[in-house]
Amino acid sequence: MPIDWETKLSASARRRPTNALKELCAPLLHKKGMVLLGGGLPSAQAFPFTKISAEFTDGVKVSLSEGKGLLSALQYNAGGVAPLREWASKLIAAKVKPLCEDWEVTLTAGSSDAIEKMFGLLVDEGDVVFTEDHTYSAALSNIRGYGGVAWGVAADHEGVLPAAFEEEIERAKKQGKTIKALYVVPIGANPSGAVMSPGRCKELYDIAKKHNLIVLEDCAYDWLQYTPDRKSKDVPGLRFGGFLPYDSDSRVIRLDTVSKFIAPGLRTGWLTGPKPFVRHFSKLSNLSTHCGSAISQSMVLSLLQQWGEEGLQAHIEKLQRMYQTRRNIVADAFDQHLKGLADWRVPDAGMFFWLRPKSLEAEKKDSRSLIPILLKHNVLVVPGGIFKAEGSDAPSPWLRLAFSYATDDDLKKGVEKLALVLKESAVASEEKEKASSS
Repeated sequence: MPIDWETKLSASARRRPTNALKELCAPLLHKKGMVLLGGGLPSAQAFPFTKISAEFTDGVKVSLSEGKGLLSALQYNAGGVAPLREWASKLIAAKVKPLCEDWEVTLTAGSSDAIEKMFGLLVDEGDVVFTEDHTYSAALSNIRGYGGVAWGVAADHEGVLPAAFEEEIERAKKQGKTIKALYVVPIGANPSGAVMSPGRCKELYDIAKKHNLIVLEDCAYDWLQYTPDRKSKDVPGLRFGGFLPYDSDSRVIRLDTVSKFIAPGLRTGWLTGPKPFVRHFSKLSNLSTHCGSAISQSMVLSLLQQWGEEGLQAHIEKLQRMYQTRRNIVADAFDQHLKGLADWRVPDAGMFFWLRPKSLEAEKKDSRSLIPILLKHNVLVVPGGIFKAEGSDAPSPWLRLAFSYATDDDLKKGVEKLALVLKESAVASEEKEKASSS
């Protein structure tokens, strides 16, 4: 049975009126013969631009000029750049293949914008959003910021464990909680690097459906997938995972962004979801960010059009080879320097290694204790507690290491310095245990 979205929206979303001015004016802005005395639009003659252009590393050039979309991109733009929205819709239809037909796409100012709006539209005080026991810190902040409860669920290398998900749902129900949604990063999870198999997605979707939960999938890293075999030069290319292929009753909301495969500063992305939810999301956007920068969206659209599917595929494969090489450098360095000192996962997607020092295996030990020591060695890693669903003050033995930004040489140096610190930590832990037992 399709989900009743009016019962799932937050109180503020149900109260929020539409932008009546935009509803009146927007459909008439391009009507031939219309004298526009209604909307408060600046005159295009006041815009101090005649051309905006960019050249890309592969030689592709894009340009907006007065006769080629510049003036409309500089003006207020309800709904964003329509041809980019159409491009994203075609991509979702062809590559993601949603099962349910009642979906549409709306443009966003990147995933951070979409996450904040999404939780604002769904979460009331006390509502439970289930997540991996460690997950993206910005999502956790927004859940808590709207008064919700981020409820962590045990996970493995494929993400949330189905049996644990069922157990936590029942525990929350027994406590009288209002359970609202499951939030996941299905491919290349931040911070754990987990990749959900199609079978895991289907199993979790069925549980969500059974308990009438919304599924919120943050798909920033679908574009960055790698071959498990470190000796292989092959890369997966353009492929997508997640929950939409199993969404039989319109309960999945998917977020995509150009941040990881073009550039984060463009602040451009899209949300795919059930039409009733997308309408509320668009209403909120029209009262705030106006779906993001039409300049950025126009430049992205021009680039994607010039690339075509073949060019996009080539670009994605190039990125995957670069990041796969860096992943392999770190994995090889871990094998060389960290054996016996830590446990880790070699990620098949995303940007992160998830590492647990053996000196911190005991219950309640916290990786934050290592951060000041690592900083003295000029190495920055992130303690797992920042990603802890129960709260950033909760102890976590895990460390997140990004392999995306540092140079090849710095990645090797960083791992060597990490090994020194972990050796010191292991010795100190052993001495402390001896002292307590004597």
